[in-house]
Amino acid sequence: MVSIRVFAVSGPGRAARWAGWRDERTHARACQELLRASIDPASHREDVVSKLDLPTGRLIAAAAHADVDDSGVDRLANLAGGLALAALGLSAEVASRGEKTLEEFLDSLEQAGDDEVHKLMVETIRGMLHDQGVEIMGRTLAQDQARFLDLLLALTTYCGTSILSLQAIGTPADTTLTDLEDALRNAGDEAKPAATP
Repeated sequence: MVSIRVFAVSGPGRAARWAGWRDERTHARACQELLRASIDPASHREDVVSKLDLPTGRLIAAAAHADVDDSGVDRLANLAGGLALAALGLSAEVASRGEKTLEEFLDSLEQAGDDEVHKLMVETIRGMLHDQGVEIMGRTLAQDQARFLDLLLALTTYCGTSILSLQAIGTPADTTLTDLEDALRNAGDEAKPAATP
């Protein structure tokens, strides 16, 4: 059985710094739903006009529309934080299966794609490792909202592909998803402010 040990990679304090991931399990559930959709073959179709037409894209678009209705960005910020943490945990797991260090794996992942969004995705995952992932995502959101949505779609696709890759080498997708859901739930619990007397 695989055990995604996200906090062994990211450190216990980093999840608590996610923008907006403070007091609602709803945010963790939304990310979990997106991770489950990421393994749906329909989410990996290349023949769509817009990636927002994919099942994963529709979930991200729904979060974006709800944020617009609330004049905020909490849902998208939480999806971004959850996806980045999941991508980091999955990268660590896939790297260990290939007997590589996480840095070696991220270097090879960076070389695997040449478009700007792919590079930004790897920069974000690496940033989570070095306490800069939230800053990278926040800067991207502030500078270019369309690029931020592309980043979320890339992280989602990467997570789905990683989960399916682990399944191909013997770890059922449901096991990996359960481990990720536990890690996200724990991150949400950890990020809650301490009760004051």
